[in-house]
Amino acid sequence: MAIYIAKSKKEERMLQIGSNKFELVDFRLKDYPIGAETTGPAQYEGIYGINIAKVREINKISQFTKMPNCHECIEGLLELREEAIPIVNLAKYLGYANHALRATDNIIICEFNGLVTGFVVHQAMRIRRISWEAILPPTRLIGREGGCVTGMHKLAKGQDNERDLMLLILDFEKIVAEINGETDALNRFTEDKLNNRVQGSNDETKTVLVVDDSMTARTQVELFLTQHGYRVITATDGEEGLFTLAALYEQAQKDGRELTDLVQVIVTDVEMPRMDGHAFTQTLKKDPRFNSLPIIMHTSLSGRANQETGKSLADEYVVKFNGEALIATVNRIWKKLMDKLESNRTDELTDDEDMAS
Repeated sequence: MAIYIAKSKKEERMLQIGSNKFELVDFRLKDYPIGAETTGPAQYEGIYGINIAKVREINKISQFTKMPNCHECIEGLLELREEAIPIVNLAKYLGYANHALRATDNIIICEFNGLVTGFVVHQAMRIRRISWEAILPPTRLIGREGGCVTGMHKLAKGQDNERDLMLLILDFEKIVAEINGETDALNRFTEDKLNNRVQGSNDETKTVLVVDDSMTARTQVELFLTQHGYRVITATDGEEGLFTLAALYEQAQKDGRELTDLVQVIVTDVEMPRMDGHAFTQTLKKDPRFNSLPIIMHTSLSGRANQETGKSLADEYVVKFNGEALIATVNRIWKKLMDKLESNRTDELTDDEDMAS
């Protein structure tokens, strides 16, 4: 039986559009020495969070159907309401020494990227409402979390009152992509790019700004767009995206050109520290410097309520990661913008000729 977060309840919790706030499930993973009694204090307790918009429900742990020759972190399949859901042992993936399943564990059933996946955690604690402005971008972390953290949030001091506790927001898209073996091509592309072996486009008239805090997602989009002849500029969150656009606008003004001569399409994630995709999109639409640029909301939030919210703000909404759908959408709105700009230029020439005559 689900503990909480039934879908109808989740939809009731959708926050006001553009508030730059979100809710996450605070969950814990505990590391005990091998063979130690797990009812005592843990040697290490990791504090993590996942956006509630990705969470379908949270269940008590139950029996799984084992699957042969699958990734070592997949415990098996859980049959839930006539649906077979792969279950990931999150402690094992993150490198906890004692990752054995326990009778008190919870399973967080998630829906994102058009997939349903369950993650075994040791304890689902509570729901926290947080502003994206309070989420810090990750530093170069060393240790078990490695590069799968997209943000950090400082909590109040613990019971020992000796140190501030840090909640880590995990990059679940990267975790799933890595388990599915989808990151090899991305790693090669990243390496080739670092070594100047990527033959990217320099065509300013086919330029896309990609805004996403997940390195895996940014690389996926950049690789795909580069393969289809686009020049790609990247930013890691909405705040950096605004800074990048402001710099491009200033450059265009200095050169006597329009902003659309330097960038034509924006592809933005929703979940980002400092400024999320909803607030970023609203800000652009209200700013006369940027409101001519079409925006594609490209997000792992695949639920109906999330799509309706995104479509009310952006020009297009594409669920991660469907490369064919993304490139088709980019091509369509790029061409629509080009046709509009050409029509405007033709109208201006006609007006000039009429005035001259």
